[in-house]
Amino acid sequence: MIPARVLHLGMLFTVGISYSLLFSINKLAAETGLPYVAYVFWHSLGGGLMLLVVCLSMGRHAWPRLGWLHLRTYLVWGGLGIAAPITLLTYVAPNLPAAVMTMILVLVPLFTYLFALLLRMESFRILSVLALAVGLGGVLLVIVPGASLPDAEAAGWVLLALLAPACFSLVTVFAGKFRPPDAPSATLACGLLLGSALLLVPVMFGTGQLYVFPGPSLEGDLTLLYASALSVVTFYVFLEMVRVAGPVFATQHNYIAVLAGFGWGLLLFGEAHSAYIWGATALMFAGLAMHTLSARRAARAAAE
Repeated sequence: MIPARVLHLGMLFTVGISYSLLFSINKLAAETGLPYVAYVFWHSLGGGLMLLVVCLSMGRHAWPRLGWLHLRTYLVWGGLGIAAPITLLTYVAPNLPAAVMTMILVLVPLFTYLFALLLRMESFRILSVLALAVGLGGVLLVIVPGASLPDAEAAGWVLLALLAPACFSLVTVFAGKFRPPDAPSATLACGLLLGSALLLVPVMFGTGQLYVFPGPSLEGDLTLLYASALSVVTFYVFLEMVRVAGPVFATQHNYIAVLAGFGWGLLLFGEAHSAYIWGATALMFAGLAMHTLSARRAARAAAE
């Protein structure tokens, strides 16, 4: 029997490493010439179908349900968690180092607090507000100095990429305001992946980015399969980790994802970064640590 702490840490590292690799796969997909909308559609559909087979084999209790509460969860989670942010990040991928795109994941918990505060779902905590300021200071350290990015235009791409952590944050806020249906993690992961694919169908046709799988490029098709498998692992394990270890513990995968993202960027693309990027990473880590401490203090105070 594996101790719970060891299991939780294993989940944490699995999500962090696999999710950061997905960002590098996004960059590879762009380099192979895959249309960015079609790429996200196909790997969402592929991952969703893989998990659907798993759900069907688990018995009727795990079959995705089609009630309004379930459909709303699938579509909102799929749209804000995959369709919008992953499509955006794939679009900007050719213009930014893979590690820089991974680095902005650290902002997700900070943006989540900001949105929850604006919606009055969280109370004002000075340490969390300072944490948000420190995290945004890290962003400024990336986009202001001319030597921090490959070229001057890259700063605009970084600002555009910030919409992705905003989307990820809204997913968390949605889950807090509208409790998702009680369902196995595999079912929820299957639903959000298929929800993402469904939302991207009209976008794919509207933008003329049709792509028939399998396509003319074996490299492109393999990239789609890699992304599908990574999506299955990432979203299933993350949702299961939230269920068994709690959301505060689960958000710590961002530390691992960023460090692993630097490793994948070096291994796959030979990326090297300036002192500004490392300094920005340190600031973002400091902001995340401050916010995590603040959230834990608030949770302890609420329990007393």
